[in-house]
Amino acid sequence: MIHSNVSCVVDKTLKRFQELKLDKMITTDYYGFITITKERKVLIDGEIFFKDFDNELIIKLLMRKSNEIYQLEKGHILEFNKDSKIISMLITPIRYQEKYKVFSISCSFENKYNERDLWINNFVTKVYYENVLLNSEIIKERDYLNNLFNSTDLFVIGVDTGGKITSINKGANEILGPDCESIIGKNYGTIICERHTQIVDKLVKNVIMENKSYKKSGCILINSNKKKVIVSLTISPIHNHIGEVVGAVIIGNDITKLKIYERELEQLRQFANVGELVTSTAHEIRNPLMNIRGCAKILERNLKNDPIQLEFIEPIISQVDRLNEIIKNMLSYSFIIKEESYSYISINEVLEKCYNVISLHKNSKHIVIKKKFSKNLPLVKYKNVQLQQAIINILFNSIEAIESEGEINIESYNLENEKKVLICISDNGKGIKENKIDEIFDPFYTTKDKSTGIGLAIAERFIREQGGEIKVSSSIKERTKFDIYLPY
Repeated sequence: MIHSNVSCVVDKTLKRFQELKLDKMITTDYYGFITITKERKVLIDGEIFFKDFDNELIIKLLMRKSNEIYQLEKGHILEFNKDSKIISMLITPIRYQEKYKVFSISCSFENKYNERDLWINNFVTKVYYENVLLNSEIIKERDYLNNLFNSTDLFVIGVDTGGKITSINKGANEILGPDCESIIGKNYGTIICERHTQIVDKLVKNVIMENKSYKKSGCILINSNKKKVIVSLTISPIHNHIGEVVGAVIIGNDITKLKIYERELEQLRQFANVGELVTSTAHEIRNPLMNIRGCAKILERNLKNDPIQLEFIEPIISQVDRLNEIIKNMLSYSFIIKEESYSYISINEVLEKCYNVISLHKNSKHIVIKKKFSKNLPLVKYKNVQLQQAIINILFNSIEAIESEGEINIESYNLENEKKVLICISDNGKGIKENKIDEIFDPFYTTKDKSTGIGLAIAERFIREQGGEIKVSSSIKERTKFDIYLPY
């Protein structure tokens, strides 16, 4: 077809004519739409037969006067002689393009057309054709906008002045979950983390009242799987046809991975700083400590028969040992230790060793340690000693979280669908505040008086460097759970 829209519009217009019963308004045996090109070629776009005959006759008649028809600027009556009969034809130009023109034709093989028939044909044809054309353009524009609305990776939510969600695009599926359309009709606050609801509420109200856009980065949404997603939001007003603000559009971009990368970069920066600090000072501190410890041990031997003096020597030795342990941890944290090679290891054997170690270090607390290991776990390729150290550090954290008595659970599972081994370590200690969970893996962050704050940082660093992942969930004074995912 010469123009992509012609056939579609013609088919719909002819269908309207059939519903209108045009043949009852004017005498017509044939009705159709034709395109005549600049080169005077005649093409039939669509037609209705009210009597049986060969439409090649119509083509021949039109070709005979194609030049005259192409020049028409308004409706016209043409008459042709065929086998001593007069064929009357109504021609109405309805669309002009640079390289072609579209006309409607109505033919009568028995009666002659008059000016009244021409007026009816002109009026009905133009009104219906333009109406269908306009509807087609509206549908095309609507489909284009819908495609734009749904093809973006950003999520777009429309809300009214009361905060009720009126529309949502398909891009929200990736962020809010596959059943996100179920939130239409609900308040947008249902998908926003409680501590950010008031902030977004204020922004939406300002957008509606002040008729201008606002931006907010770092908001947390809750998707259908109850997972938190960090987003940056742009909130803009929605206007009606007279310019009144009737709602707001909330456009969001998932920046969760970006925030994770930023956090990891910050941790790398901290690790680098600590590495430089530890490298330059650890050995300098360690040497005097060994001298102090050596002297103290000599005094201890010389004063073994003097219990009163000996009481002053023993704390020196124990405190020097404690300082030496801290330095060793710092050296371990900054990776100034001999690199360990990878090997295939059994997670259950690693956990069993960690269980045996931690059972001896409960610090006189009444702690029950339970274990539940899945059988036939696949072997994983990791650094054995470092993985043990990481798990022990997490277990020590659980012991420190329990004030006097409690329970620690160590479990292992095979996540076959994800090709991962899952280690779960949970305790019923004092818990971690929600706004502090993201900080517990930061170097030197601690809430304990006698802690260096690097145990969890070492654990997280070891596991992440070996391709694993740690997730933490906690409720104050109820339970803290560390989920360690190790791919195999």
